[in-house]
Amino acid sequence: MRVSSGWSPRLAAGTATTSERLVSALAEDILDGVVAEGERLPPHRALAEQLGVALGTVTKAYAELGLRGLVRGTHGRGTFVSYRAEESTGSIDLAMNMPPRMLSDAVIADALAASARRVDAEVLSACGPPGGRLEYRRSAAAWIAASGLDLAPEDLVLAHGAQQGIAAVLMALSSGAPGGRPVPVFTEEVTFHGALSYARLAGHRLRGVPVDRQGMRPDLLDRRLHEHARAGGPRPVVYVTPTLQNPTAATMCASRRRELVRVARLHDVFIIEDDVYALSEERSAPALVSLAPERTFHVSSASKALSPAIRVGMIKPPCAFRPRIAEAVRALGLPVSPLICVLLDELVSAGIATTVRASIRDEGARRIALARDVLGPALFVAPASGYHVYLPMAPERARSVARSADAAGVLVTDPDSMLADPQQPVGGVRLSLGAPTMADLARGLSAMRDVLGTASAGATTDDPGRRLSPTPTPMPMPTPWPGSDRRSAG
Repeated sequence: MRVSSGWSPRLAAGTATTSERLVSALAEDILDGVVAEGERLPPHRALAEQLGVALGTVTKAYAELGLRGLVRGTHGRGTFVSYRAEESTGSIDLAMNMPPRMLSDAVIADALAASARRVDAEVLSACGPPGGRLEYRRSAAAWIAASGLDLAPEDLVLAHGAQQGIAAVLMALSSGAPGGRPVPVFTEEVTFHGALSYARLAGHRLRGVPVDRQGMRPDLLDRRLHEHARAGGPRPVVYVTPTLQNPTAATMCASRRRELVRVARLHDVFIIEDDVYALSEERSAPALVSLAPERTFHVSSASKALSPAIRVGMIKPPCAFRPRIAEAVRALGLPVSPLICVLLDELVSAGIATTVRASIRDEGARRIALARDVLGPALFVAPASGYHVYLPMAPERARSVARSADAAGVLVTDPDSMLADPQQPVGGVRLSLGAPTMADLARGLSAMRDVLGTASAGATTDDPGRRLSPTPTPMPMPTPWPGSDRRSAG
């Protein structure tokens, strides 16, 4: 270990407490590689004197950084940086939508060692019950509760990530539909390509619903559901991401969520609530499952708010559907690995998961701010935190921008993969901000600004995804779906 630090002590700007500002400043410099792994930080008292703050302020800040896995204190030797900053690579990856890396090598090693002491032959020799062991579901419930949503462990079903959870819900609903036909899926016009891919492969008919800066439009969902019922279509399901929607980064306010639930009840349809990004964001509005538990399949995961390698998905279905969902998860593969579940439990019980989530939220805010500074009005919305943004444009132009970005050494997600309808006039380019280093991200965003400037020559800037439709006229009460009971949605 190096025993001297090249760090220039500072406090981050802002109105937070002095301790929090010191944590932010040091965390930024460690993540950016300004302070390298193994470097010793100034002693508590020396740093306090240099910054003109209380000794307890430095002690509290160092303790918080230790919980986040960024530093490690050694008795009698001092406090050392324990996080290894990532090195820049040739191409800049703005395609992979993953959280910024916050788990340090030291934290991972400690958590794996502690997990190994809890795993015995009995754990490894059994597949476990459908839905996951109760002890693992308790950990999952505690993880979700930390974001402000209380769910009973007994009601949860564990899966290999949220994507398998979404697939399991669609499979379960289709198996219960008349004739076992794939149910129609109403979703945002642009949405998570993993859900779209599975739905298409499984034969589900996709119907896109326009969005604005607060996500799916309930009034236009109402109109499309009425048209669908009048045409005699089978009972559909609504798949929606209310918080930091992928790819638009739109978040629904509380009144928008209540209106969406009202429409779902009016038409007696189920809801799949993709809540994976709410776990990395302070919950500012109620989850749909809290507003309509009788018809909402709530799906979340640790992968978007902790680490993409910790693929533990959590499904909270309406109570009557839990056995069928557990059966669908088993049909899609064996229950989630106990090794990953034990690791998640270790991170949650030790408090590491909470601090890592806070680190991801803070780092996400820093990256969003950079995207806002570089791309400004080109962004559909610029959330307070998160790690993806969206550039709305016509699909044809989006393809051109993606090709130009690739030629400039910047990788972006295939724009067509996120379209509910390949023929729709609304599209865009998603930029994922979590994977690259901060230096690479700055270069990548600057390259995208140049690409947009070139691609916009002669192109219209009028984006149908930004325009709001006029308020539709009230729709008549829809007729019940064949085989459904409007008194209960399951």
